[in-house]
Amino acid sequence: MPYISEEGKVTLLDIKRRHGLSTHAIAALAGVEPGLVYWMEQRGILLQKDLEKILGGISRVTGQNYSMETVGGYWVSIEKQV
Repeated sequence: MPYISEEGKVTLLDIKRRHGLSTHAIAALAGVEPGLVYWMEQRGILLQKDLEKILGGISRVTGQNYSMETVGGYWVSIEKQV
């Protein structure tokens, strides 16, 4: 399970500040539970599909390209978490 470094990338907190978004707003945009967005903010482990939903939702609303290649500061798992 790799850590996606924030070196040279923006973090979710940077994005929230830049666009004035809240945890709940991001969750609603992405169609995920707010707890997943909070967990990402805290550098938690998330499934890749959930990360893609979160970043895709933000990208659609902001018009910016936020993806796993441009956003760092979290752990990603491609396996199903129990």
